[in-house]
Amino acid sequence: MASGELDRAAKVRFAREAVIAQVRGLPNQLRARLTDGPRTPVLLPDPPDTALTRDVLELARSSYQEPLLGHCIRTWFWGQLLGSRDGIKPDEELLYLVCLLHDIGLTDNHRPPESAACFAVHGAEVARTTLAGLGSPYADEVAEAIALHMNVNVPQGPEAHLLHAGAHLDVAGTRAGDLPRHAIREVVAKHPRDGFPTCFATLMRREAAERPNSRAALLWHLGMRLPLNHNPVDR
Repeated sequence: MASGELDRAAKVRFAREAVIAQVRGLPNQLRARLTDGPRTPVLLPDPPDTALTRDVLELARSSYQEPLLGHCIRTWFWGQLLGSRDGIKPDEELLYLVCLLHDIGLTDNHRPPESAACFAVHGAEVARTTLAGLGSPYADEVAEAIALHMNVNVPQGPEAHLLHAGAHLDVAGTRAGDLPRHAIREVVAKHPRDGFPTCFATLMRREAAERPNSRAALLWHLGMRLPLNHNPVDR
C-alpha cells in the first residue's frame, strides 16, 4: 500500500480493523460522554517556537481553511496531552511539524493530482519536499508519519503514534475519555471547532468520490460521518 491504494483483500482487512477498533473504543467514548474523565490537573503546553515552526505555521495558515487549521493545531494539543498521559516523550518540534502538515493534501493549494491514490500519501510528499527546502532534518520522519495517519492501527514511533492519536481524537473522539474534561474545554476554547465537522465531511466525501480505493474512502463509507458529528469533545 505504498501508494495508499487498497486492493480488495486490503479493503477487507482494513474494514475489519476499523470495525474492531470502533467496538473496542465504545467504553472510552461512553466515559467521555458521561463523566469528566480523570481528575488529574493538566496544564496545556505551549507550542514550540523556532524559526522552522514559524515558517511551517505560516505555510499552514496560508494553505488551510480555518476549520482545518484549527483541527491541525488541536491535533497537536491532543497528541501532547495523550503523550503525557501515556509516558511517551516525542521530539516536540517534530511532533508540531507533523501535526501542522498532516492534512496538507486536503488543501486547494496542495491537492493531489488525479493519478494520486491517497491524499495522505500525497501530502506526505508535499511535507517532505517543503521541509527539505527549509533545510529541516525531519523531512523523512514527518512524511512517514503523515502517510500512516489514516491507518486504523496505531503506527510505531512516538511522533507518528501521537499524530495518529491526536487526529483520531479530534475527528472521532477516540480516547477522549482518557483526558480531563477541563483540559478538553481549554483546548476547544483556544481553538474552537466551529465549522470543522462540516468542513471535514465535505473533504472526505470528495476524497471518497475521487479516490475510491483509498483509506479515506473506505472510512467514509463505513460511517465516519457518525462519530464526526457526535464527537464527545463537543459535549
